[in-house]
Amino acid sequence: MSTAIIAGGSVAGLTAAQAIAGSYDKVLVIEADSRPQSVGPRKGVPQGRHTHGLLKGGSDALTELFPNLPEQLKSKGAPSADFCQDVKWYLNKRWMLDFEGGLPIHFQTRPLLEECIRENVEKLENVEIRYRSRYQDFLFDPSSNRITGVRIKSSEGDLEDIAADLVIDAMGRGTPLPKWLSSHGFGDVPVSETRVDLGYASCLLKLPTDPARKWTSLLIYPTGPDEIKGCTLVRVENDTWLLTLAGYHNDHPPSDQAGFLEFAKNLPKPDVYEAIKEAEFVTEISLHKFPSSIRRHYDRMDNFPDGIIPVGDSNVSLNPLFGQGMTVAFMSVRDLSLLFTDAGGTDSAAIREIRTKFFKRINKIFSTPWDLAMGQDFRYPATVGIPPFGYQIKNILKGMILSSVSKSIIKRFYKVVHLVEEEKSFYHPARVLQVVFTMRSRGKG
Repeated sequence: MSTAIIAGGSVAGLTAAQAIAGSYDKVLVIEADSRPQSVGPRKGVPQGRHTHGLLKGGSDALTELFPNLPEQLKSKGAPSADFCQDVKWYLNKRWMLDFEGGLPIHFQTRPLLEECIRENVEKLENVEIRYRSRYQDFLFDPSSNRITGVRIKSSEGDLEDIAADLVIDAMGRGTPLPKWLSSHGFGDVPVSETRVDLGYASCLLKLPTDPARKWTSLLIYPTGPDEIKGCTLVRVENDTWLLTLAGYHNDHPPSDQAGFLEFAKNLPKPDVYEAIKEAEFVTEISLHKFPSSIRRHYDRMDNFPDGIIPVGDSNVSLNPLFGQGMTVAFMSVRDLSLLFTDAGGTDSAAIREIRTKFFKRINKIFSTPWDLAMGQDFRYPATVGIPPFGYQIKNILKGMILSSVSKSIIKRFYKVVHLVEEEKSFYHPARVLQVVFTMRSRGKG
């Protein structure tokens, strides 16, 4: 009987279970937390209390894996919106155009999305989620250079070795895989890291009724070097609003209500403060710090063990201010599903080929969100890391795009932001000429 183990039962791990369930007789998901009894934050996902964007590219990928997900979210009260029309967005020191653009998205808390995914996965007959079980070590056969399973520890302290034909590492940013590889002679994993020292604070609110409010989300993205603070305010399920305030380079929001409101008052624009100053705080304010964006280049290693594939934040952990993390995880797992479908087998050679192709695909998926985020992060002199090639020229062109009054140009920008199109579509000569022409036309007008 063929067996796959997924280490980590958060959204990336659960989605991976769906992706490979058709290729194995048994899929075992190892999760340290207990099964949540209600929709809400859990210990193993401390960032779950904060805003998590699900961009259109991620939503599309999830819907391919879970066709009923949009209706499932709707039935549980998750609002939907047209991003072009219903989101008020301050970016590049100006408010973006709003127009009917046909770019539908859902807004929900991360715990609700995770619960919807979990409900679908639990219906799969060959998938078992082993709760209250913690990873202890990978099992390894040096003669075949292959990871052959996982050692786990139960909540009672019992150790168990479980053999598997494949292990998927969905343990997130803090995965032990890099240290394990180094300690077993595979060398250090090449890493790209950009230190931004972002801090953010979030809570659920009840906003006063306001007939003049036409938006379902209000985004304020700071533009460096002079703007440091940003925020996301979004309507979610249960007629509540989730607000996340954020600040770069140690200019972080506090956890007390008075300080929280004062931080909101000092955002680049007053709109969020005006919307929340009379709000009811439904939850306590939760703090989280994000020191740096990390991208692990497993594909650059000279030697890598067979029998394991990392997914989600185990590969890349992106600045949460831009809401890209879940989307790139879902898009990469969707591609992993396609690779398994095309492979037609799960022997060692087939898995090795799948992993090689998967690494190439995720490099392509990560390219646009990484460059977009880095372009903003390196506007601050205090940011530490290696900026993407040509990011300053790209920032100039993006500034021209964001100044456009052309709905078609702005919609294309939105599609790139939502990872429906690649960033390189900005730089096609025909697109550049269109941007320049519309700017000149605007100047003449």
